Amino acid sequence: MKIFKNKYRFSLKDYRNFDVENRKVFLLQNEDCNLLLNDFYLTILKIIKKNTHFPIIRLADGEFQFLLGTNELNFRKPIIKLIYHLFKQVFEKFTNKKYEARSRTYTSGRYDVNNIKPEIIKKYSESLKYISNNGIIAIYTIIKPRFYTEQYLPKLEIFLNENNIHLNTKNYYPFYFVYILLTNKKYKDIYLNKHVHLITSYDTDKKNKIENSLKANNVKEITWTKISKDNSLHDKIDLKKINKNVDIIFVGGGLGKVNIFNQLRGFPALTIDAGYIFETWNNPSLVNERDYCKTHD
Repeated sequence: MKIFKNKYRFSLKDYRNFDVENRKVFLLQNEDCNLLLNDFYLTILKIIKKNTHFPIIRLADGEFQFLLGTNELNFRKPIIKLIYHLFKQVFEKFTNKKYEARSRTYTSGRYDVNNIKPEIIKKYSESLKYISNNGIIAIYTIIKPRFYTEQYLPKLEIFLNENNIHLNTKNYYPFYFVYILLTNKKYKDIYLNKHVHLITSYDTDKKNKIENSLKANNVKEITWTKISKDNSLHDKIDLKKINKNVDIIFVGGGLGKVNIFNQLRGFPALTIDAGYIFETWNNPSLVNERDYCKTHD
């Protein structure tokens, strides 16, 4: 079965300003994305109520490049941008530049990919296979203007098939649903009176700001596990220090997050790859810099 074959309209009621762009998403079957989002939300509420193990991980352009290698060949790009990106791709391969996924406010890790490629493939394949059987993989399969990632999907599909990672309507959802779940006030019950555990890198200032944001969302208790800023693929965490009664674990582990998820296997809590959402908790104005982190009121 070909996974990334059929594109459907990606339109959500709380984000109508994007409708003019006629955004599309690859889905396994034609579904109203509003209903699909509600199904995702209800699934999460059930998991929290059961207080059971359930991992949710996200894959987008950074993970695609880290795992599959850089591929800038996308003919939707303006010709000048396409030529520049292709030249840059060849140059960085020739100079063996370390791979780093970086945004304006943070880095998702910095690695010498060529020297650890087998380790990357092993940890990603183990993690994604396990999560496909026990949780949800939220993959970036959106087609939208000025953002170009669909060229990675054929190679991603080959990787999934070779590693017996099977997607279906219960374990595959659109990438942006995680952002929406954690930023849209409609779903604020996710936080209400919850004990949350955060696994990420931080300093005292960032920790205080994040805690203030979570308390404003009526979180009851916050505990932490600190990991490295740019080498989470090799970090070890002490599970004995995480309270078994925690409701949600939020992971901000960048490109190496699969290593953290592998260590959390079986832990009795909903575990969400929050990623960029940590940045919005640290600085709420950053909701303006990523799609679907702010509703169109």
